[in-house]
Amino acid sequence: MKKTIFTLAFGAALAVQADEQRVTQFYITQPVSTLAPLRTDTSDVMGQAWDDSRTLLANVRDLKAWKRGTLTQDSVLAAPTRDAVRLIGFTLQNQDYAQVNIQVESIGQHEVSVDGTPGTSHPLTPGRHEVSIKLLQQADKADTLRISIDSKQQVIVNPTGKRPYDLKTLMYGNRLSRTTISADGRFVTLAKYTTSFDNKTSQETWLVDLKTNQRKVLQDNFEQWASAGHSYITSQTTVDGSVTYYLTDALTGNRSTLCTNASGERGYFLPGERLMLINKTTEGPQKEQGVYQILEPDDRIPGWRNRNNILLLDTRTGVLRTITEGQHNVYASPSPDNSRLLLSVFENKITERPFRFMSALVLDLETMKADTLFTHDGFVNGGRWSPDGQSIVFNGSPEAFQGIGNRVPKGMTPSMIEEELYLMNLNTKEVKPLTADFNPNIKDWKWSKADGMIYALTENRDNQDIFQINPKTGTIKMLRLSERYIFGFDLADQSRTLVYFGQSHSNSDRAYAVNLQNGRETILEDLNATRMADIELGEFGEWNFRAERGDTIHGRYYLPPHFDPNKKYPMLVYYYGGCSPVGRYLDSYYSFHGWAAMGYVVYVIQPSGCTGFGQEFSARHVNAYGNFTADDIIQGTKQFCKEHPFVNPDKIGCLGASYGGFMTQYLQTQTDIFAAAMSHAGISDPSSYWGYGYWGYSYSTISAANSYPWNNPKLFNEHAPLNLADRIHTPLLFMHGTDDTNVPINESIQLFNALKILGRETAFVAIEGEGHHIQDYPKRILWQNTIYAWFQKWLKDDPTWWEQMYPTKTLK
Repeated sequence: MKKTIFTLAFGAALAVQADEQRVTQFYITQPVSTLAPLRTDTSDVMGQAWDDSRTLLANVRDLKAWKRGTLTQDSVLAAPTRDAVRLIGFTLQNQDYAQVNIQVESIGQHEVSVDGTPGTSHPLTPGRHEVSIKLLQQADKADTLRISIDSKQQVIVNPTGKRPYDLKTLMYGNRLSRTTISADGRFVTLAKYTTSFDNKTSQETWLVDLKTNQRKVLQDNFEQWASAGHSYITSQTTVDGSVTYYLTDALTGNRSTLCTNASGERGYFLPGERLMLINKTTEGPQKEQGVYQILEPDDRIPGWRNRNNILLLDTRTGVLRTITEGQHNVYASPSPDNSRLLLSVFENKITERPFRFMSALVLDLETMKADTLFTHDGFVNGGRWSPDGQSIVFNGSPEAFQGIGNRVPKGMTPSMIEEELYLMNLNTKEVKPLTADFNPNIKDWKWSKADGMIYALTENRDNQDIFQINPKTGTIKMLRLSERYIFGFDLADQSRTLVYFGQSHSNSDRAYAVNLQNGRETILEDLNATRMADIELGEFGEWNFRAERGDTIHGRYYLPPHFDPNKKYPMLVYYYGGCSPVGRYLDSYYSFHGWAAMGYVVYVIQPSGCTGFGQEFSARHVNAYGNFTADDIIQGTKQFCKEHPFVNPDKIGCLGASYGGFMTQYLQTQTDIFAAAMSHAGISDPSSYWGYGYWGYSYSTISAANSYPWNNPKLFNEHAPLNLADRIHTPLLFMHGTDDTNVPINESIQLFNALKILGRETAFVAIEGEGHHIQDYPKRILWQNTIYAWFQKWLKDDPTWWEQMYPTKTLK
């Protein structure tokens, strides 16, 4: 059988039809003489005779040493004067999964490895791969070396240029997880973590001097900055469980002991560092052993019976003071002068939506008298003090405070995921909505002590941007920052300085310091420079369309590297899960640039129902279960194909997770435009999910507000993919973690069963021991590869990868 194998030999590309393709260029090291070791016995520990060749080859441990060798086309190797080992190497690259056989013809003993794995036959996942060959040359014997590869799939030998963005790039390497800034704005911490190829993760926190750029790694656990200056607090835990806290001057390094908490609880130091606020968990009554009673729907959730209360530790006297006790969960926010606590008291009431309610009290710590701000509001989630202690900003949904921030049209219910900010004057108890007419969705906020402004991290369509809010005038303006998807930020208390870290659509983590007076940014860390230095990405672009209902639906696309507009490409369509838009950042769990590197056009759509586009848009998620959202996805996919003739309309796949998994299933009951689909942890029957998922009934307070299977059966039944299973004709892959308590695995099982009974193309892959997200790295690799293999089978008409992972089993 003839095979088409593409060869790119360090400068020139050549497409060849051949039974095997010879590797004409490779790197080779100089021969390194080596001798057999002194042996104290005639056999090894297993009783086998010694093999000098195997021992000598094993002496070569660095399989990447060939990169320091000489590029050669000469296959005749001169004779060494003594037995010697050489290392030969070259690279392979494949866009699709490929099975490759590597053949080496040589007089000397040799061992072949690909990406460090020994053997001559290898399955290659998409990406670039390193082939290394250990060769033992005998003394005074020249050798003729011939290397060839054999594959049914397209493989590039010795590719030039940068390598593609692949699964290894996504999963391994360095990342940022947090950045903080000292009160005076001079010092910054950068928390990093590194995931290595052995799936181990290490973490470290760096201290950076913004004035000198001097850096060092902190040896103890960083807790927080002191409330003034540039001292920071670290902690150490001793063998008896006690925790000692230290205060260190970042400039001089002088360290002093702040306090030791013998009981081991951890907390947060209040301004002045004399008091530490501790959230104390009290265990509730234990369940009976073996046979036990469930008290409430949430009683199935581990730890639900426990309650949180507040303690204060005096660091000078060591006295641990109990502030709250009782059967309610209580959380606290301290006033700037430490004299008062804002207490958020939560109660459960299963007979009233949204089942959990908050009351807010201001507690005077000297008199222990509490002033009630409001009671029994199920749509407020928390609050923080103003720097002057005269106001509090609460965050909550548009229905908070009797709906004063509700801007959705009459007849619609706002999404509870939509977060607004509300300003309460503590003297008058008057509440003013700050962001009700502001489309971005609040994710986090901080009130600056330096300039009195509120800085809010928001979902701004599919970006995460920071906005400055003037609490006096209500003016809101966006900070123009280098990164458009910000993961986290911090403010200096005594300086108009902000630090943040984030990504954008085509770059990895970067961290910056921002002068808020002039907007000038200083880059603190650029992991992209090293992680992506040799990575080639395809083109990214925005593409929006006007839906039939008249509004604009936003989206974006990713094209393969070396894109050819005259070709026809398969396409993957992706959309939101939960209620948040699909973020515009590089290292996504679902890797858009990674899919593009495999030869797909990728279309990411932000359909009706997600946050970040305003209250009315997100309210389309409520009491819809696919209405509006499915229409947008179908219309957008058709229109994208119409406007982009390089998409093969017969080879379009779609995929999503959680609510996106539900949408994947539901879409197949509404259209036949997709050639394959993948649902991860998707809901197949809103009624069974409502009753069985840990958060099914409470999530329905968002997605199906005031609707239940008994009072709105039309919503629950007519939108259930399970009840519409006979309409599904698209090959549909189900993937689910066996320990998923968010969307239990029965949601995939029952629709899979239905499609099998109907004789439809379907597959079901369970991930043992995993929950709603696949966290175990080896399992995550298999999970990712399963998705890739499924679409290679149906969108590229190549079942090789799928059959390698899941061989056909003929059971009757």
